[in-house]
Amino acid sequence: MPRDNKLYSGFVNHDYILTFSIADEESRARLVALCAGPWQGDEVTPGTWEVSNTLSPDQMERAILELMGDADRAAYYYLSDSKRMFRVLLG
Repeated sequence: MPRDNKLYSGFVNHDYILTFSIADEESRARLVALCAGPWQGDEVTPGTWEVSNTLSPDQMERAILELMGDADRAAYYYLSDSKRMFRVLLG
């Protein structure tokens, strides 16, 4: 099967640990609003959230990247179907 560069997970809801440092106040506020709202998150620290949502790892990555500037950093962790923990670094 050819590789399509997608991160797959068969879970209905996906649990993530998201940590970020975003300089732009508006972008940071939008990401926090996503975490607190539709992503059903719990704040651990102002820059770290536990979230549970229906977004695939690829969708999660795209949503975060849309809010990041050149100097910003973010990482998220998720559990795959094979019960392996993966870390994805952005920025």
